[in-house]
Amino acid sequence: MEDILAFIKEKYKKRCSINQAFVIGINGIDCSGKTTFAKSVSQYFTHHNIENDHLDIDNYNNPTVESETYKAFVSGSWDVEDLNKYYELIINNSDVIQAVSESKKKYPVVILEGIFIYKPQLVDLFDLKIYLDIDISLARKRFAKRRSLKQDKRPFEIYDEIWMLSHSRYESEVHPKLISNLVIDYHDESNGYF
Repeated sequence: MEDILAFIKEKYKKRCSINQAFVIGINGIDCSGKTTFAKSVSQYFTHHNIENDHLDIDNYNNPTVESETYKAFVSGSWDVEDLNKYYELIINNSDVIQAVSESKKKYPVVILEGIFIYKPQLVDLFDLKIYLDIDISLARKRFAKRRSLKQDKRPFEIYDEIWMLSHSRYESEVHPKLISNLVIDYHDESNGYF
């Protein structure tokens, strides 16, 4: 973990020499550990007396699309059109761009984590793109644990039928691993990254 954080800090040092805010993206499938990793990065910068802001893409979800998505899924009327709508409209891109812009005025480092953040509408925000590559079975296991702790009441089936299908489309269209500066291989729960 220290090596990863040192790599991030080195990239930051190169950018801060021109006195501009440094924006880090942390991407991966649902339940890949993005929030936990983003918190580690934020704490690392704070420990080194570098102010930073941690933004979560979930705070910029389109509430109407989110509500309609889960209602359609639970009611059994879920179809390809609903899936496409979710993939294309779940994030309010203009709100994200504005939030990052405002944060860059206040902090030298901005960390934005979440799904779909390397789509063409947002990819230019980032100075450093990180992708957490996790084994699907481990991500599913994490979602099951989250549900068992009552932190998420949505049906388990959304993982495969909404999130994974959307992520598969994202991978085929955007190729997030290929365009990332750093891909962290997290296929083994025992490696201790998160």
